Amino acid sequence: MNRSTDLANFLHPGHARPTASAMDWLRGRSLGPMEPGAVLLHAPGHAFQAPGGGEVQLARTARHLDALGVRVRPMNPWTDRLEQARLLHLFGMSREGLELAKVARSRNVPVVLSPICWFEPSALAALAGGRLQAARALAAWGIRRAFPRVPGWRRELLQRSDAVLPNSSAEGVQLVRLFGLAPRNIRVVPNGVEPNVLDADPGPFRALVGQADFVLYAGRIEPRKNVLGLVRACADARLPLVVVGDPVPGHESYAEQCRGVPRSSVTWIARMDADDPVLASAFAAARVFALPSWFETPGLAALEAALAGCAVVITPFGCTREYFGNRAIYARPGNIGEISRGLRQAWEAGRGGTELAEVVHRRYLWATVARRTAEVYDEVAPTG
Repeated sequence: MNRSTDLANFLHPGHARPTASAMDWLRGRSLGPMEPGAVLLHAPGHAFQAPGGGEVQLARTARHLDALGVRVRPMNPWTDRLEQARLLHLFGMSREGLELAKVARSRNVPVVLSPICWFEPSALAALAGGRLQAARALAAWGIRRAFPRVPGWRRELLQRSDAVLPNSSAEGVQLVRLFGLAPRNIRVVPNGVEPNVLDADPGPFRALVGQADFVLYAGRIEPRKNVLGLVRACADARLPLVVVGDPVPGHESYAEQCRGVPRSSVTWIARMDADDPVLASAFAAARVFALPSWFETPGLAALEAALAGCAVVITPFGCTREYFGNRAIYARPGNIGEISRGLRQAWEAGRGGTELAEVVHRRYLWATVARRTAEVYDEVAPTG
């Protein structure tokens, strides 16, 4: 792999990390009876039918907590009993999670919430599906912004949580402004990456796609991710694009629209598991990674690509600047020309920048995320 000696020396000798894939860990740990005193992890029932960043966050956090000796279990609502749990950790904001939080609090079980959310006005307008829907969405956002104590299920869920773990300070500030969340309940825990991309061989993926230089997108195919805008921008910039991902159920027609962009040069590859070594090979092979979404918090694939040495083009909406600073190129999702220019600039810069990779490695490894999460657990539900 072509990378600098500095990157090769990032991994510390003796640094242990889990060997099983996160999804294999989840499947195995979901079997058998619940161990009393375990931390129960919960995501909405539909979440893993179309896994994205939130599901990866749950799985990898869990696997690394387990490696630290923290007893964790993906919750089985049919058999597991909340009153036997050390605490309940909810991933994502959902009405389903609110109902569980109510039960947990009634049984004196602490609740920790990773909200994994962002409320972006431009996204609300662009993704609403029509002018009337956009007006309603923006009006609701405006009311919430002006009157954060207005009742609502999201506000109630936040109020019932003993600790709220946003992925960034910016997300925490937004939760305070929109829902009146008490700042004392916020514990910022960032998203993370696995260091295995540093050891990845670019050869297998380059052989798979038949080219050495390309723009890479890896993620779900849906309007929020702005894959259509990316395909159009790559066509305008005359750059080859490789898309790794599947359409979210209900967005199959959007995927077909993406495939039909004139003058585009796109290689389409089915979704890969987050721990698939071929996906790591893709990050090692790509010249540019692009994620011009309507918002990101901050985009797990972009973090992995940055650690692998890719030039990164990413949305400015969400908490991306908090993670990437001035080391990435920002392009607004609604401006195809801006995305195209950003892609061309990143293409000319190419691979090999170590500054962003060093920042990602120093701050955002999953092992670090797990330690911070375990500290919150000890705070809200001490053991011994």
